[in-house]
Amino acid sequence: MSNYSNSEDEQKAVAKLAAKVMGDRQLMSMLSDKVYKLMLDDLRLQKERHHNYGRS
Repeated sequence: MSNYSNSEDEQKAVAKLAAKVMGDRQLMSMLSDKVYKLMLDDLRLQKERHHNYGRS
């Protein structure tokens, strides 16, 4: 039962944080920039893995 409670607490915390970010343009911009950079990094890593696939 404690996992369920923790999950509820986490959901509430995320919802509170999301509401804060949605109400602050600067935080939204910072979050968007971070997500964009993480996506670029992920794409780069995927390309590297694809390029190296099958090589020894």
